[in-house]
Amino acid sequence: MRRQFLEIGVLALAIGVATVWLGWWTVPLVGAAWGVARRGEGYPALTVAVSASLAWVLLLAVTSLQGPVGDFATAVGGVMGIPGWVLIGVTLAFPAVLAGTAAAVAEKLVTLRG
Repeated sequence: MRRQFLEIGVLALAIGVATVWLGWWTVPLVGAAWGVARRGEGYPALTVAVSASLAWVLLLAVTSLQGPVGDFATAVGGVMGIPGWVLIGVTLAFPAVLAGTAAAVAEKLVTLRG
């Protein structure tokens, strides 16, 4: 159990750093790499999905120190016709879906090939 928490923490750090340095598109790349590296072990797609969401929670928390994220989410959500908390929820679900799907697909492709 402790190993899983450590993996999630290290993956979250890697995804967060990659996102800051290179952009959001690194999230599925890290997810795919994790799926291939951990194929056949437990639930690699779930592990990387949780890590990606955690990474973006931390990035959003750091960003909130620079300005009122809640007010911004409410304003943008109002333009879109949704509550601000929904926009934040979608923002945190986005990396989880990207990383988890990439890990699952990459794991399956590697397993089918060989």
